[in-house]
Amino acid sequence: MPLAEPPLELLPDPAAPVWGHLTARWRRHGVVVGHAEEARWGGGRTGSRALVAATVGHLLHLPAERVGLERDRRRRPYPVDRQSGERLPVDLNLSHTDGLFLLGVSRKGRIGVDVERADRDIAPGPRMLAHVCHPGERDALAELSRRARTEAIAKLWVCKEAVAKADGRGLLFDLSSVRADAPPPGWRLATTRLPSRRTPAGYWIGAALREGSAA
Repeated sequence: MPLAEPPLELLPDPAAPVWGHLTARWRRHGVVVGHAEEARWGGGRTGSRALVAATVGHLLHLPAERVGLERDRRRRPYPVDRQSGERLPVDLNLSHTDGLFLLGVSRKGRIGVDVERADRDIAPGPRMLAHVCHPGERDALAELSRRARTEAIAKLWVCKEAVAKADGRGLLFDLSSVRADAPPPGWRLATTRLPSRRTPAGYWIGAALREGSAA
């Protein structure tokens, strides 16, 4: 499951060339991940719902106004057809940080996505480090400089958060049980760097696909 390379910026303009690129990737892979500026789509819930409706509607050839969002018993969002009330045949996940949305949509299984600033100090102390990292990962991190270590942990974090979201357990998921370089059977993981004018370090994007699982 490749991430968008180069990363696709999803734009409100339905005539923008990016939507053609998105369709081509959807046809080839059945999985797409794109990012969007909150300032273009609107803030918070309004913007995220507009982004989901436009993207899912485009992929499934539905008017955006027919795409709605509901939540399952674990508060995980899923798309529905507002006209029929039926669940649409895709899985999706959304992440948001620092004015940036990240959206993943899949017809191949359950998807999770996460985005964070690459320079965010996620694990400043040993307790948080143990929470985030597998013992084998902690050994490798010990050899890095402080800056490289901070960015490496942020990269691990988005990957594992994506797994937790696709799994459905969220905060109950044990991040330290997963190695980003050795995903569990049936999982596909990917990370990529997203450049940004907001920060020289840019952002890490993570995506996880639980293949064959019900959407």
